[in-house]
Amino acid sequence: MNNPKFDLSGKVAIITGGNGGLGLGIAKGLAMAGAHIAIVGRKQEKIDHAVAQLKDSGAEAFGIPCDVGKEDDVNHMVATTADHFGRIDILFNNAAISWGIRTEEMTLDEWNNFITNNLTSTFLTCKACFPHMVEAGGGKIVNVGSVITKLGFGKLSHYAAAKGGMDHMTQSLAQGWGKHNIQVNAVLPGLVDTEMMPCSGPNAMTRAVQFVSKKSPVGRYGVPEDFYGLSVLLASGASDFITGSIIVADGGLSIAL
Repeated sequence: MNNPKFDLSGKVAIITGGNGGLGLGIAKGLAMAGAHIAIVGRKQEKIDHAVAQLKDSGAEAFGIPCDVGKEDDVNHMVATTADHFGRIDILFNNAAISWGIRTEEMTLDEWNNFITNNLTSTFLTCKACFPHMVEAGGGKIVNVGSVITKLGFGKLSHYAAAKGGMDHMTQSLAQGWGKHNIQVNAVLPGLVDTEMMPCSGPNAMTRAVQFVSKKSPVGRYGVPEDFYGLSVLLASGASDFITGSIIVADGGLSIAL
C-alpha cells in the first residue's frame, strides 16, 4: 500500500541546477512521487532536454533560465514559477560551482564568485520562495551541500567556506521559519557521478574514484538515482518532524577516511 505521507501530488518543486547531474536526479525522484517540477539552470538547451525527459516520463515540468547569484533573476524565476503552477511548496538549492584553487593563489574575484554562486544564491532563493510557502501553509527547503564540510582539502577552502555557511544557514532558517510550518534541511553528498565530478566515461577522475570506491563502506561512488528516496522523504509530509538536520549521504565515505 502506498504511504500518503510520501505523496507529492499537486506539490510544486523548484530545483536549481536541475538541468543535469544530481539536480536532474532529484527532479526525477520528486516527479515519480507526483510533484510538478520547475527546472532552473543557466543553459536553455540543457533545461529543454531535462524538461523533455521529465515530460516523457509523464511528469508536469517547466523550465526557466536563471542566474541564481543575481537577485533580479531569482525573483523573476520564483514569480514566474508561481504564476505557471499557482503555488510553490518545495525548494532544492542544488546549483553550485566547484573546482580547486590553492588559497594562496586565489584572487578576491574568484573567492567572491564561489560565495555568490554557492551561498548567496541560497539566501536569494530561500527569501524569494518564503512568502509563497507561507501562503501555501508550509514548505520544504533542502539545501544540497557537500561532505567536504566534514573533511578538508587544501584546494577547496573557498568551496568549503560556502558549503559550511550553507549548513549553518540551514539550521538558522529551520529555527526561524518553523513557526510557518517550513522545514529546512541539508543533504551532504559525497562523490557522485555528475558533470561536475565525473566518475565514469572519458572525463572520469579515475584515481580519485578508485580510491573513494575502495575506501567507502558501500564499495562504490554515488549516482543521482541514489538520491531519489531521500529527496522524496525531505520534500514530503514524511519529514514533518525533521528540520535543521545536516544529513550526510556519502556511502559512508566520511567515516572511512
